[in-house]
Amino acid sequence: MIEFEGVSKVYQHNGEDLRAVDRVDLNIEKGEIFGVIGFSGAGKSTLVRLVNLLEKPTQGRVLVGGEDLSQLTNPDLRKVRKRIGMIFQHFNLLDSKTVLHNVAFPLSISGVPKSEINKRVEEILEFVGIAEKANQYPDELSGGQKQRVGIARALATSPDILLCDEATSALDPETTKSILNLLKKVRDEYKITILMITHEMNVVREICDRIAVMENGRVIEKGSIFELFSNPQHVTTQNFVRTVMENEIPPSILEGISKRGGNRHIYRITFIEESAGQPVLSQVSKNYEVEVNVLFGQITELQGIPFGHLVVELQGDDKEIIKAIDYIQHIVAIQEVVAHAG
Repeated sequence: MIEFEGVSKVYQHNGEDLRAVDRVDLNIEKGEIFGVIGFSGAGKSTLVRLVNLLEKPTQGRVLVGGEDLSQLTNPDLRKVRKRIGMIFQHFNLLDSKTVLHNVAFPLSISGVPKSEINKRVEEILEFVGIAEKANQYPDELSGGQKQRVGIARALATSPDILLCDEATSALDPETTKSILNLLKKVRDEYKITILMITHEMNVVREICDRIAVMENGRVIEKGSIFELFSNPQHVTTQNFVRTVMENEIPPSILEGISKRGGNRHIYRITFIEESAGQPVLSQVSKNYEVEVNVLFGQITELQGIPFGHLVVELQGDDKEIIKAIDYIQHIVAIQEVVAHAG
């Protein structure tokens, strides 16, 4: 549906090249929710503006539905843009217009007959859950309600693609969750492809099928939610994952282990799918002369797959610990993270 082929965007700043997007290759499939995440200045907002040619690539091609946008005539480009809706961080509503007229605006400028406009707006407002707000003005709405208006406006022209640029950044966590649920509903019921730009890892974990991580204009890592959360390779990706799935042992705990001394080892055990429900550590305590001390842990769900990790301390004779580790690694992944903390 959306393809970036060796795409770069270079700006001139004080006589020097500023490379906002640097040789990006991405393929976003029809009907998926694809997230692009990165810190401020990573190039993600520039990337999304290349999709509807609000920014023209300096090099490479952006294809939408197989069409190279840069090769289209202005009338054909306008037709493509009608198939692309956009949702903004700060809503971009017309304060002097009612909810109804805000949603109707893109239809009005497209020359759609008034009778059709009223029918479509009524349908969309019902879909996004704010039909009763039709005659109110933006300053009478909450942030979540304003974003629902923004989503309704983006859907008014029946687009194939939705571009979401930090669509939940101005919202509280509870409202964010409701908006993400609405976007999933949009994808599922209207079969719309959604490209989501964000700096919030909890957002991509909640809604996206695949993600790309950007840094300094480049895509440094990409893959499914499960792949990047369970085994992030780049340090930036690891830092993002850590914001929602903390896996570092608190220094105070490590200090306590060090003070106690003795023959101790610390391991990270990773649970995936059915292994998440197995009593692995209980069996270790029963079958081997080893004491298991759970230091830290978290279990979550990624794309419907249970995933989690525990950081444990194993105490006992080296031979018994080796036997215990051999047993564990036949069931789950285990890796020593601090050797002989004492």
